[in-house]
Amino acid sequence: MPKKEWIKELPDGFRLLVFQNSFLGIWYGFSVVLIYNHECITRYDTAHRQAHRDVLGRSKGLIKKEWCENISFKEAFQYALNDLSSNYQAYLEFYLAN
Repeated sequence: MPKKEWIKELPDGFRLLVFQNSFLGIWYGFSVVLIYNHECITRYDTAHRQAHRDVLGRSKGLIKKEWCENISFKEAFQYALNDLSSNYQAYLEFYLAN
């Protein structure tokens, strides 16, 4: 049961904490967490048995879930990595405003 985890450093002090679970090439879970100053800004994961992004606010906490529908865990994982690697600054601004 391969479980992989690593940290991807991003510019300006941001980082991604990445967790991936698969068995015999079948993906059954992942989490990609955007961190800034030791705070979780937003995250993609597969809790609830479907990939989604938890939209978070600093004072409001969990605001909503954005579901990744009609794509595999593997596709959602790649989307999460690309999205958070590209849009980290916008997610921080939203997080701080909420």
